[in-house]
Amino acid sequence: MKWKLLLRKLSISSPEVSVRSRLPVPIRRLLVFLTLALAAAVGVAIYEYGRGFGGPDRRALAAEIDRLESKLREAEAERSRLTANVTALEAQMKVERSAQEQLAKRAGELETEANRLREDLAFFESLLPTKASASGIQIRSFRMQADGAPEAMRYRLLVQQAGKPERDFVGVVQMQVNYVRDGRNQSLQVPDPAVAESRRALELSFRHYQRVEGTITLPEGAAARSVVVRIMAAGQTLAQQTFQL
Repeated sequence: MKWKLLLRKLSISSPEVSVRSRLPVPIRRLLVFLTLALAAAVGVAIYEYGRGFGGPDRRALAAEIDRLESKLREAEAERSRLTANVTALEAQMKVERSAQEQLAKRAGELETEANRLREDLAFFESLLPTKASASGIQIRSFRMQADGAPEAMRYRLLVQQAGKPERDFVGVVQMQVNYVRDGRNQSLQVPDPAVAESRRALELSFRHYQRVEGTITLPEGAAARSVVVRIMAAGQTLAQQTFQL
């Protein structure tokens, strides 16, 4: 019986026996590492593909934004600098323009003052004593010049009664202004005989001297050449003098 059981166990009909091979631990770890590395490589490849397909990454965008912001700050700084320069130049131009206007105004005032002083000098020079033998009415000085508008003329006249007058002189000034207009010589009578009121400004009444001032208006386009000044009393000419302009 025992031999039969032994033969049965050793025969082909005995139960199957499975044989499993067990890998060493280092090899198993290597295989796990390779699997993880492969998975990581696949993930990186998928990410790079998605990034290239979808556009730049956040770092590239941030770098570009930083660059543009830097350029913007530089442009704003340059704009501020140029604006400050323009403001400074405008202020300087205003100061220079104001200074030029003040200088021009002052020059005009000085010119007016100089003219007045010249006229006053001529006036006081005309008051110097005349010859002892001189007597009667004399025209001591006369001046006529433009007064702003082209046709406006201003005159200044000084009349003196020489010697030792015992009474006041009463008379009137008459002027004949000779001018050229349209190539023709013409004249203007002052005061206008047709306007009685124009005589009042030229009336004389003095003991020693009298200054007469006023303005006249020439016809448009006229250019004055000379003035004949007469001192009249009782219809007679007591003094006459011609002044070239």
